[in-house]
Amino acid sequence: MKEKVTIKQTKTLIGYIGNDAIVAHEKVYIDVMHKDDEGYVLSDYYDLVQDVALFLCEHFGKHLDDYLYTSKKGKEVTIKAECYYIIKRELYNRYRIGVKNVTLEAFRYMKDPKDFIETSDEETEASYARVDKIISLMNSGEKHLIVLNGRLNGVTYAQLAVMLHCTTGGVHGFRHVMMRRYNKVMRLYAQEL
Repeated sequence: MKEKVTIKQTKTLIGYIGNDAIVAHEKVYIDVMHKDDEGYVLSDYYDLVQDVALFLCEHFGKHLDDYLYTSKKGKEVTIKAECYYIIKRELYNRYRIGVKNVTLEAFRYMKDPKDFIETSDEETEASYARVDKIISLMNSGEKHLIVLNGRLNGVTYAQLAVMLHCTTGGVHGFRHVMMRRYNKVMRLYAQEL
């Protein structure tokens, strides 16, 4: 049962996670098919199956569709749904860690830094002037400029909401207004800029 649940959920998560879920699904499937072969070494993804097995052992004698608890949203969670959550949480954690890790092999094929085009101080100043002109054509208010500069400097939406005394939805609204104005300016004045 543990293997069927894991294979089904990893296949379902392919649409959400993408390549990491594809790899997990393939590795788990291969592990299940060859686990009894002599000399076969299980992959790290077989841990998903073992996590589900441990959870099912805690609920020995119950059916997969039996009620387990009610979620914060008021939804009844069954044992099968909790197994799916266990797999989903583990894959999302692996996906987040995988996104942060970059191998040194990726840098092997980078171009030599000398091959990059260097920009002069005049070109840099011209690009800053162009950005200033675009911002001035957008006719932005004070709050819009705070959101723009905050996001350019990596300030989170929650921090901006505190600064502006509004909700994070309000900050998103300011950002959307800025995006619309930017697109309008670029359509109208692209040749002049």
